[in-house]
Amino acid sequence: MQSFPFVTDYINEIFDKERARFDYKFIRPIFTISFFFIRLVLVPFKFLFHRHAWGFEKKIIDSVLAFGIKHFASQAALKLLIRHVQIEPMLYRYLLSGTPERKARTGELLKGIDGDFSVNSPHDIVKHGLTICHDDLSYEIFERFDKQAFKENIQFYRNSKPEDIAQFGTKVLDLNREHSWQILGATNVVVIVVFTITIFADFYTSIRALNSFDSDSLLLWCLKHICAEDKQAMIDLDFYLQTYSNRSHYNSDAFRSDPNQYLYYHIAFDEFAYELLRKNSAALEQG
Repeated sequence: MQSFPFVTDYINEIFDKERARFDYKFIRPIFTISFFFIRLVLVPFKFLFHRHAWGFEKKIIDSVLAFGIKHFASQAALKLLIRHVQIEPMLYRYLLSGTPERKARTGELLKGIDGDFSVNSPHDIVKHGLTICHDDLSYEIFERFDKQAFKENIQFYRNSKPEDIAQFGTKVLDLNREHSWQILGATNVVVIVVFTITIFADFYTSIRALNSFDSDSLLLWCLKHICAEDKQAMIDLDFYLQTYSNRSHYNSDAFRSDPNQYLYYHIAFDEFAYELLRKNSAALEQG
């Protein structure tokens, strides 16, 4: 097993099993090459003829996602995807918890940082627009984050932790276990999500989705401040976003985005951040 010391054990296990999967070896290259050529055609086409949404795009995107996770996604891939859908807003709620922007839960399903992120059925995914609503979280955190309030309350963050994602429902996993052919692993599921957005979304929505990774830099900046006195955590954090340090390439060139990297640079980073913050708080409580 090739284990990266700065990655969580859970993600290391996912990565290790991914490389042995049939779909990773033979289907992923087909998706990746196809995506390259489709993007060369679709991005200019959308810029000219499909700049703004016509109204049906989000439902198509989420319908494809819902169908795929029910019938084709592996159990491990779907679990990782659902965890990410739930972990990312909990990290953002944590970043806002020591600022005036802290708010009570809205209870709105799959929408907004303060929403309910239970994923219990494919119907919920389509009805509440999971895919684009998830991308919107990255913009919401920038709109609400207060740098000064965060720095003034840094001790509060060091003594608190993100909420537990166990509070959210995951009944869609049972549906997947019952109906899925378990064909696609985590990498291909992520690639297909990006593929689907690229094909069906209007130009501005697809570019907005590609640019939604800027929030990783905000999260990294916050973690650097919170863990400034934790030498081991600071070493591990140096290995995240080292290549795309501020995600600016997504803003400058839509053709250079790489869907294979999303799993490694975004989902894996959120998993690490969530485990780091939860464990640090648990250690403080025991101490």
